[in-house]
Amino acid sequence: MEWLASGLRRDVCILLYDEQYRKQELKTALQRRYDRRLRPEQFDGAITALVDGGHIEREVEGIADVLSLTDAGRSRVDAQFAWFREQVE
Repeated sequence: MEWLASGLRRDVCILLYDEQYRKQELKTALQRRYDRRLRPEQFDGAITALVDGGHIEREVEGIADVLSLTDAGRSRVDAQFAWFREQVE
């Protein structure tokens, strides 16, 4: 599951699991979680990789990008969660 080798990409998908976020709101949520500022190029690169991989979709709403998880992304998060639970139990 190379697409989740990045903790940032994984966390983006987790936050989008049952939600839609405007891109900036998603970045803010992650920065709060990490308690540090994300470099714009790091965040944008993660979003681009996830969109290009078919894991999230980007729609334009006014001047903002709205991000949501695709079925493929949801399936990957479910598999990651199952693996995590298996390792912890």
